Amino acid sequence: MVTTMKMHCSVFQLVMLGLVLSYSVTETQRVSESADLIFLIDGSGDLRSAEFQFIRSFIANFIQDLNIGFDAIQIGLVQYSDTPSTEFYLNTYPTKTEVLNAIQDLRQKGGNQANTGKALQFLIDNHFIASAGSRAEEGVPQVMVLMTTRQSTDDVRRGVFLIKKRGTFTFVVGTRGVNAAEAKQIATDPSFVLHIPDFQQMAKTRQELMSLFSLVATKQLVIEVGEAKSEVQVSKRDIIFLIDGSSSVGYANFLQICKLIMSITEKFVIGPDSVQIAVIQYSDAAVTEFHLNTHSTQSALQTALKRLSLRGGWTLNTGAALDYVYRNHFTRAAGSRKEDSVPQLLVLITGGRSEDDVKHPADTLKRAAIMTIAVGVGDPAQLNEIAIDPSLVFSVDDFHSLRELQEQLMTPLSTLAGVTIVYEKPTVPVKKAEMDKRDIVFLVDGSYNLGKRNLAAIRDFIARIITTFDIGSDKVQVGLVQYSDAAEPEFFLNTYASKNEILSHVRRLRQRGGTILQTGKALDFVLKYLFTKYSGSRQEEGVPQLLVLITGGKSRDDVKQPSNTLQQAGVITLVIGVENVIKQLQEVSSDPSLAFGVKEFTSLPEIQQEVLLPLSTLNEVRKASERQTTPTTKETDKKDIVFLIDGSFHVGNTNLQPIRDFVTRIIETLDIGSDRVRVGLVQYSDTAEPEFYLNTYSSKDELLSEVNRLRLRGGTVLNTGAALSYVHKYIFTKYSGSRKEEGVPQFLILLTGGRSKDDIKKPSDTLLRSGVMTLVIGAENAIEQQLQQIALEPSMVYTLDEFSSLPEIQQDVLIPLSTLTGVHIISELPTMKNTKDVIDTQERDIVFLIDGSTKAGSSFPSVREFLHGVIEQLNVGLNDNRIAVVQYSMDPKVEFLLNTYSSKNDILDAVEMMKPKGGRTLNTGAALNYVIRNVFTAASGSRRDAGVPQLLVLLVSGKSNDNVKKAAEALRRAAIVTFVIGAMDADGNELQDIAYSSNLLFAVQDFQSLPDIQDQLLQPLKTLIVEIIKMPSSVTEGNKRDIVFLIDGSSNVRTFFYLIRDLIINLIPNFNIAKDKDQISVVQYSDNARIEFPLNAYTNKEQVLAATRKLRLKGGRRLKTGFALDFVRRNVFSRSSGGRQHLGISQILVLVTSGKSQDDVKRPSEELKQAGVVPFAIGIGNVDRNELDQVAYSPKLTFQVDDYWGLSDLDLHLLSISQNVESVTTPPISASAVDKRDVIFLIDGSAKIGKGFPMVRKFMAKMVENFDVGEGKVQFGVVQFSETPRTEFFLNTHSTKKEVLAAIKKLKLKRGKKINIGLALDHVMRNVFTNSAGSRMDSAVPQILLLLTSGKSRDDIVQQAEKLRKLGIVVFGIGLKEADQTVLEPIAYSASLAFPVRSFQGLLDIQNRLQQIMKSVAIEVVETPV
Repeated sequence: MVTTMKMHCSVFQLVMLGLVLSYSVTETQRVSESADLIFLIDGSGDLRSAEFQFIRSFIANFIQDLNIGFDAIQIGLVQYSDTPSTEFYLNTYPTKTEVLNAIQDLRQKGGNQANTGKALQFLIDNHFIASAGSRAEEGVPQVMVLMTTRQSTDDVRRGVFLIKKRGTFTFVVGTRGVNAAEAKQIATDPSFVLHIPDFQQMAKTRQELMSLFSLVATKQLVIEVGEAKSEVQVSKRDIIFLIDGSSSVGYANFLQICKLIMSITEKFVIGPDSVQIAVIQYSDAAVTEFHLNTHSTQSALQTALKRLSLRGGWTLNTGAALDYVYRNHFTRAAGSRKEDSVPQLLVLITGGRSEDDVKHPADTLKRAAIMTIAVGVGDPAQLNEIAIDPSLVFSVDDFHSLRELQEQLMTPLSTLAGVTIVYEKPTVPVKKAEMDKRDIVFLVDGSYNLGKRNLAAIRDFIARIITTFDIGSDKVQVGLVQYSDAAEPEFFLNTYASKNEILSHVRRLRQRGGTILQTGKALDFVLKYLFTKYSGSRQEEGVPQLLVLITGGKSRDDVKQPSNTLQQAGVITLVIGVENVIKQLQEVSSDPSLAFGVKEFTSLPEIQQEVLLPLSTLNEVRKASERQTTPTTKETDKKDIVFLIDGSFHVGNTNLQPIRDFVTRIIETLDIGSDRVRVGLVQYSDTAEPEFYLNTYSSKDELLSEVNRLRLRGGTVLNTGAALSYVHKYIFTKYSGSRKEEGVPQFLILLTGGRSKDDIKKPSDTLLRSGVMTLVIGAENAIEQQLQQIALEPSMVYTLDEFSSLPEIQQDVLIPLSTLTGVHIISELPTMKNTKDVIDTQERDIVFLIDGSTKAGSSFPSVREFLHGVIEQLNVGLNDNRIAVVQYSMDPKVEFLLNTYSSKNDILDAVEMMKPKGGRTLNTGAALNYVIRNVFTAASGSRRDAGVPQLLVLLVSGKSNDNVKKAAEALRRAAIVTFVIGAMDADGNELQDIAYSSNLLFAVQDFQSLPDIQDQLLQPLKTLIVEIIKMPSSVTEGNKRDIVFLIDGSSNVRTFFYLIRDLIINLIPNFNIAKDKDQISVVQYSDNARIEFPLNAYTNKEQVLAATRKLRLKGGRRLKTGFALDFVRRNVFSRSSGGRQHLGISQILVLVTSGKSQDDVKRPSEELKQAGVVPFAIGIGNVDRNELDQVAYSPKLTFQVDDYWGLSDLDLHLLSISQNVESVTTPPISASAVDKRDVIFLIDGSAKIGKGFPMVRKFMAKMVENFDVGEGKVQFGVVQFSETPRTEFFLNTHSTKKEVLAAIKKLKLKRGKKINIGLALDHVMRNVFTNSAGSRMDSAVPQILLLLTSGKSRDDIVQQAEKLRKLGIVVFGIGLKEADQTVLEPIAYSASLAFPVRSFQGLLDIQNRLQQIMKSVAIEVVETPV
């Protein structure tokens, strides 16, 4: 070790950075070495091959002498030329051998340039960070060795400044043409620059570097980081770009704007202590792209700028945009450092004259000392009004000339430090604001139901509100409480006396959690503990007391009483929440006008000013007697009414006016509201177009305003049948606001003036079967016979000579609307066929579903070209890949089906002929449903039944107007793998919902950029193997499973544990987690096992995800998989831990292991399978494949990946757990477990069953046929009931299967008008499940009761059902007609044993499922019968 050397202890540059290089020697002992060392090597084409080999050898030889390891020296390597590339991170390789192997495999990058400055920035952003292995926070020295042969081709100053400022040791090893001055600039100290004149000097230079590095690694040489000297302090500034994003700018010009911003910003040092950048786009309204404090690194900023896309819009409201920026961005909450005297700059880039006033907002910005620079192709006079000084106005002839302004703009952006505005004082005295003193408490929903994304939006909203007030103990005081099932204070009114302290706490706000929302309890809490003198309330001094409640759901407790108490105490309550709970919000608020509804919490900025007004001005609260009372809505007052209006040219503008007036008068008579009467309206001619949906408007004024604006759509053909189908499919749906599922009456009012050209009978019948009551008004050329076919009944047909006579029938129409409550229709649903085994093949059925809306129209040639390019690369044919293309906007349009063309040329020709469909609305959910039902079918050429992989490629440019989640789930259930390409305004959350996995989600700026991802798409499209894993039917029936993840927690896993955790986190959203649905458990193991959480610990996804994210590596040297398998069988799948096998619910184990077990796995694996558990086995790296196969239920359920990163690729396979697919053989159940059962059929024999009784008999017979019937085996009995029960035969009446079947065949319907299930249950308990009647309950033979009912009982059933449970009699509830889940669950042994079916045919569909559960059910007698 070198003990003396001459060092430059105080280098000017280091001092200016606030750094001091000091050297000390420890004589007594050698300090252990630790460092994070990154080699940054020039890999450009300027470097000769021999020189690159020399550099590689130099690094390898240097590393040979180091102690490599996670607790010693870590090595990373980056190669650069035009751009930098990571070869490996600090935490990639833990051993010297692995590092040396990686260096041996190193290949020269190539490239014309050597951009060292960019490479230094890359190291800061991507390598000297904790996630990449940096231990800087632990005080481990950070070291970079730059190896280069020439001067940098870009500016290195910014990178050098940042890397030195963070205290990194920088060495430069140069060969040949390295620039000495630049090398000294980069190195920490001139002595850290090492030059290699030739290869012979390599060993000597390596030794010099080793000597210096050793001093650093043993901390004998340290850099002390102090405060930077003011003389060279980096210029801080906050720069906001406000850019014209209107449609008149166009995509090409918008790109020029983005390029200008990128070229300007890359010249600055970006960071919270340097320059901050924000971007806002505007047209008719302003939209924030990102805030000043969003991006803290240059690379993150440039990435965000590259992703900007034109938002569009035809109106240019520059004044409103300037006001938006002032109010929402030049604030502390948004990252502005104005209060710290950092210069505030606004750069406006616009392409046209504003349509609103710009002077007032521009003057506001000037008075606030915000320096506005105006750049534009627009009106120079208006730009002069906006800019803070005429010298800061830059006009160009076109957007392509913007590049010429770069240097001109850099001068003011780099040099302006502030501005003083002199303006006249107002001559009229200003009244002191009423908002000087007030106590404001925010009560915030912190439950899991709200979600982290919404909490972030609420946090920002509160911060913006607080920013507007003058905070202080003698001014405005603020308190904050979070709540769910209980309330917890974040801070009291007197906790903080400054704005900065409050904002700091608000920004740190984290979700408290909880699943139940008790708002009433929370209101009581704030009154008792926040609005008190002890907590800072100044009510006794007359200071206004205000409460702002922000909630995302309906309260589970009473809110009225605590709301009244708050009001009586003089607290003014404002309430903010989502629109679907607005009624309850009005109950809580001091006045209905103080309840603010938003569609989603991200829209909170839109109501900021409305909320601020009462917060700033209200001084007292109205008395309770003055509050408006909202009448309670009866269920009978609720209705969903849709008007379907003839909008063809035959009606004409003349008739449209009386139709509009008629609709207006009808609406005026209705009690409109989201929880009362909802109204939708559709116009039609050859096609149907919605004007508004049932859930579009929730107030009468909005509806009447929209009806008043109604304009004739036109068209010469009248397709009434197609229009009826449209309203059935797209309007009377939950997504469009229909409350059909809640039992709300559904009305359709058709107004038509002509004969329909298409069939109207079938769609009319469909509407009738779905429970929609249709009223028909026909005038002029309407055909009465057609009207009669459409209407619910003849009395609901109204004919007129002309539309001007509509007022005459208004009262006649209102009668059925006021009195009818519904129509009961019995209809049978088709039986779904099971999916067959998938054959391993290269054939694929690929459907392209493409956005054909007007918005995407201009890019349609690019879409065509993209399709052409992709299809060109595929093997196409009836026995190879089949291709279909569907366009969609509001509705779908098939271009060609999978079996339309059999040759590639024909398909390419068809693609070439395609024209954009057009349409303003995107109904992606409906389009996805359409392709499932109409394109991925055998009739359309799908080979799904033959096991051919089914792939869907969706191209979309905007947010869907309908819900996509259910359709996305249906695609997964159908094993259709969906690729998603999103462009322009596509919603990221929607795309993630639709894509089969995140690996199959692609984002582009616009459709012109599609070629950029063609190869990325083609690889999985051509190679993805879609394997539908066959599961036991019990596993897939009913979406109820017990799933246990048994994961390797040994020390071998090390830092890769997070990748195993991520695998579980990625899978959880695909399960239906609830108390009576899917249950999840996680167990870690090594030499022993540890339950992280049992199956019955959590009842929703949010709880499971939160618990999984908290998992930490267990540790342990040995891996005992056999012991762990035995442990989960005994302790995790057990009934006491939430296991539900006794109820027939399937149990799945997912084993994730990284090594060979040190104990036997064969016996515990077999016992696990014998217990009915289906194990999956996942092996990482060099695991024993035979061992995995022994554990897994079948070889198809064994998965092996090369490394931990490969786990992310397993999503597509493992998600098959949640697919509804059919089975391999079920796990064997021992004969003793199923050969004895006492089974009673308790059958509804009332008149409601009627003609369906033969199907009930058939159902019973089929059930009996599948059991081994006899005295020592399975026994059957039958009881019928209506008002009273009647035993048909007892358990011991018949001793053979033949006799039982014959007795069932002879059964006759009992009849009776009422059903008393309670009486029937008591009868079977007292008279049938007895020793004398053949019951073997005393011998522990399982007792099973299959109850089949058509409706709700007229007597009480709760007491009898509970007695049956205590006796250990397992009751299955089977419901027909009106007997739904709510009727069956109180009777059934558990909710999972309730089976509502839509039709008598449906009984046969659940037969196999019932048998499987009956064969596995066990008995547990809690009480003995009296």
